Amino acid sequence: MHVEFLGTAGFHPNAHRHTAGIFIPDAAPDDAFLLDAGTGTWRLIGRDLPPRLHIFLTHAHLDHIAGLTYLLDVCFGREIEVTLYGDAATLHAARTSLFESPLFPLPFAHPTCEIAPGEALQVAGVKVTSFLLTHPNDCLALRFDWSHKSLAYVTDTAGDDRYFDFIHGVDVLIHERNFPDRLSGLAQASGHCTSSDLVRAARASGAKIVAATHFNPLTPTDPLLEDDVYAQIPGVISGRDELCLEF
Repeated sequence: MHVEFLGTAGFHPNAHRHTAGIFIPDAAPDDAFLLDAGTGTWRLIGRDLPPRLHIFLTHAHLDHIAGLTYLLDVCFGREIEVTLYGDAATLHAARTSLFESPLFPLPFAHPTCEIAPGEALQVAGVKVTSFLLTHPNDCLALRFDWSHKSLAYVTDTAGDDRYFDFIHGVDVLIHERNFPDRLSGLAQASGHCTSSDLVRAARASGAKIVAATHFNPLTPTDPLLEDDVYAQIPGVISGRDELCLEF
């Protein structure tokens, strides 16, 4: 299977990065998974897609849901069965605050499925579980367990260890790293992670592949060069838009 980074910036896009989106095109033979739908969702327009697209939202902040409105073009001229997953508050915000509102006048035309934190559901034969993270207005960590592989996606969370048991033992960990350690106060106030928080989570997970994403869009160079993250997590991958990984 493959993981493609559609957007790797937090808050807003810049010249090189769009906002949050992780795409698994071959999650199942006829199913693709999209984890968050930020502005990077436009990269799916015109792409070959399987018959079913499952979109999992971690929370309702705009940098994670704005790309839902691009589904009009993603689905234009072809039949794709789209299902949107999220907790009750996130689904409500997407359906009523974003769609069919002064922000976007059309309704959301696809079915939705509510995720209850701590409860598992099966999607295309994949076990999907979630954990409620520490973040303003809440955010879900997501874990996907296939029969022989597993992946966890953790974004928008304060640097605490509440979710470490949830991610332990995964093969792939995709984790935010929004700020360098010198901005720990800002990270704490905004509910985001620093380099040290990423290092702690990577070590707690024991993941074979660790990839960082959701970077501060004002950082002009590779964010993992700050705080010497490469030396602290051997083999860590710095996510960039259109990077594709095999796992």
